[in-house]
Amino acid sequence: MPVREALAAAAPARQCAQMADPHDDDREPDSRRPALIGLALVLLLVVGAYFLVTALRKNAELEDCLMAGRRNCAPIEAPASGR
Repeated sequence: MPVREALAAAAPARQCAQMADPHDDDREPDSRRPALIGLALVLLLVVGAYFLVTALRKNAELEDCLMAGRRNCAPIEAPASGR
């Protein structure tokens, strides 16, 4: 008989679980924080990619100039005279 008593004790718990409304969670609405963090991450990656492509383009132009046999490919930055 202990099995029958255990089943009888568990029956009300099962009935309450079955009667609960699955749409009545009382959860807070979803936050926009994860979406904003994702957007910031994508923007950071785009800006980083832009600077990387710009640096690679300058390096490629310098290499093309050197491969053409020129000697004055790199711009010389002269310090401003403070006289």
